[in-house]
Amino acid sequence: MMKKFFHWFSRRGPAVATYRLTVTCPAAQADHVVRLLLAELHGAGLAPSQLVRSWEEGRQSVRLIATVLCQLVQRAVLVRFVNRAGAWPQVRQVRWEGVAPSA
Repeated sequence: MMKKFFHWFSRRGPAVATYRLTVTCPAAQADHVVRLLLAELHGAGLAPSQLVRSWEEGRQSVRLIATVLCQLVQRAVLVRFVNRAGAWPQVRQVRWEGVAPSA
């Protein structure tokens, strides 16, 4: 019985988590920041499953909201990305949070 359990467990594949990255930038810089965001994620072996723009403050700022699927072993890569993105001169704020799996 125990052997069957471990066989089933090993075939499930690596654990994956979903994260939501929110990057706030001036509206005039949004296209540039999107290109940076996509290039950085791609370079880290990650890709957003969704990328949404949300206008703020009388359309002066944009929130770029990226949903990223990440294997748990890649979480450190995601943390480094968030730290780098926060240092970009075009970026006002970067937030990230885990997203609960849908049932």
